[in-house]
Amino acid sequence: MQKPKNKFAWGDTVKIKHEAPKNFHPGEIVSVCAMVEISSEDLKVDPTLIEPTWLYTVEFGTGESIEVPEYYLEPYFHSKN
Repeated sequence: MQKPKNKFAWGDTVKIKHEAPKNFHPGEIVSVCAMVEISSEDLKVDPTLIEPTWLYTVEFGTGESIEVPEYYLEPYFHSKN
């Protein structure tokens, strides 16, 4: 059985990278709700995607959700200090 190629899993807490476009809410901490692999064929349909990747549905603390490409997400580790 092959391991999935995506970096994040359902329920992971991630941060939207600061260099992400404004519509992705850079700097926000969100939770992964779903993911789908985007192929080269999908790129022809959605010009906002720049390379084959995983597209994640992420949820904000307000309950609002958006889709963000994997290359705009990074792991978030909360310090308990």
